[in-house]
Amino acid sequence: MLEYDSANRPPPVIDEFIQLIRYRDLIVLLVENILKNRYKRSVLGIFWMLLNPLLQTIVLTIAFGTMFKSSLPNYAVYILSGLLAWNFITQTAQYAMSTMAYGGGLLNRIYIPRATYIVAATGNGLINLVISISSLVIIIIFLGHPINWTWLFLPVSIGILTIFVLGFALLLSTAAVFFTDTVDIYQVFIQALFFLTPIMYPPSIFPAELHQLLLLNPFITLIDIFREPIYANQIPDAALIIKATLFSLITLLTGWIVFTKRADQLAYRL
Repeated sequence: MLEYDSANRPPPVIDEFIQLIRYRDLIVLLVENILKNRYKRSVLGIFWMLLNPLLQTIVLTIAFGTMFKSSLPNYAVYILSGLLAWNFITQTAQYAMSTMAYGGGLLNRIYIPRATYIVAATGNGLINLVISISSLVIIIIFLGHPINWTWLFLPVSIGILTIFVLGFALLLSTAAVFFTDTVDIYQVFIQALFFLTPIMYPPSIFPAELHQLLLLNPFITLIDIFREPIYANQIPDAALIIKATLFSLITLLTGWIVFTKRADQLAYRL
C-alpha cells in the first residue's frame, strides 16, 4: 500500500483527485472484484448483463407494446435504449451509495482515497452498460431496425452519462453515510421517477401544457442524449448536447466538492 503523508496536504478537492490517480491500480482491482463477486455463484455468470435488459424489454413490450406501437415503431428498441441509460444511472448510483453506507468499513482501518469505492462502482456500471449494448444490437438485428453511422456518437453520450453518474453517486454516497435512510428514500424516489420519465412511453402522451413541466426532469435529457443516435438515427441537436453536458458537469463538480469537503469525516461515520 502506498504511504500517505497527511502533514503536507493540498486542499481536499485537489488532494482526493491526486490520491485517486496514485491508487488507480486498487480501483481497477476493485472493479474486477465487483464483477467477479456479483456473478460468481450464478450459472450464467456475466451473461446476465445481456439477459437482464433483454428480459426487462420483453416484459415491458408485452405489457405496453400494443398501447404505444402505432406511435413508436420498433417499440422494443425504444424501450431498451432508454432502459440501458436509466439502469446505468440509477443502479450505479445505488450500488455506490449502498457500498459507502454499509460496506465502507475499510476506510476506518487503512488509508485509501475516500472516493475509491464510488469511482470503482462507476467503472463497474460503465462496463455493464457497454456489455449490455450487445443485447440492444440483438434486438435491433431481430427487428430489422437500422444501425446508422450516428452510433459513432455513442461514446460521447456514454461519456456525458458517466460524468453525471459519478457526480450523482458522490452526492448520494455523502448523504447516505450521514443519513443511512437515504438508501431507502432513494429507492422509493427512483421508482416514482421511472414512471415520470419517458422510457416506456413517448413524451407526446402528455398534454402540451405539461411538456415544459416534464422537461424539468433532468433524466429525460440524459436518456435522450443516449437514445437518439440509436432509435431516431440522428445526432442530438446542439442545445440538447450542451444542456446534458452542462448539467452533468455541474452535478460532478457539486458532488466532488461536497464529498471531498466531508471526506475526513466519512471514515468516522462508517
